[in-house]
Amino acid sequence: MQKAAIFIDGANLFFTQRHLGWQIDFSRLMNYFTYRYHVASVRYYVPSPDPPSEDQSAFNRVLLTHGFEIISKPVKKIVNKETGEVVMKGNLDIELAVDAMLTESLYDQFILFSGDSDFMPLLKALQLKGKTVSVYSTRGISSRELYSGPDIDFHDLALLEREIGQSESGGGTAVAEQGYTRLPEPGELFTGSVLSVKPYGIFLVNPFHVKCLLPLSFLGVTQRIADLSSIIKMDDRFDVTVFAVDTAHDIPQITVKLSSKAMSEELERRVKAPG
Repeated sequence: MQKAAIFIDGANLFFTQRHLGWQIDFSRLMNYFTYRYHVASVRYYVPSPDPPSEDQSAFNRVLLTHGFEIISKPVKKIVNKETGEVVMKGNLDIELAVDAMLTESLYDQFILFSGDSDFMPLLKALQLKGKTVSVYSTRGISSRELYSGPDIDFHDLALLEREIGQSESGGGTAVAEQGYTRLPEPGELFTGSVLSVKPYGIFLVNPFHVKCLLPLSFLGVTQRIADLSSIIKMDDRFDVTVFAVDTAHDIPQITVKLSSKAMSEELERRVKAPG
């Protein structure tokens, strides 16, 4: 899989969703990309009131739970001295562009969520560095340069509702309100996909919208694993059993054990014959 980095212009995406008339389920969005790429990072740039509102804090918990990195800065209040009009300003375009250039060695595919043509110089600069660039927005409000520009892989979000939209069951709304749908019970079984791999274990996308760690010691592998990331594939699926549920932090975390003997044997085979 190509290594991809995803950069989301949060303010622009907010208005894009209003234009589309439906909301993105950020759990499904992460799944959408982890099936297609080795995701190096997902960064969400958003202005934030200071202090953050309860709604903003709940939304941030949802993003953090699913592996998003949040980059924010306080909204500025600019007062027109002549009219007394107050204008709220909170643009993070420069921060996004600088981060994209500073981290360009970490990815091959640059994915931008924005319809703002101000990012065209960034896209051109990354193309000159040999990067593939993709833009996710919608033609209704996106600048023409982005969906008709040379070598820009444009994806219209209007066509992706079935893949990344919130379900009619209201699950996405529940997540937005409290950060998770429900907590599992110890011993409960489910199948998780790879969100990220750390030296100490694998974080899994899970149906409960919480942090989910499959520790290295719970993989059922007898061989020493020197580099876990070298034997885990981003399209792996893990049948797991809930071992422990931790609610002591803002974002609940569950620890799970691999329950599939066949997967343990497959991982053992990969350790013995890497690649």
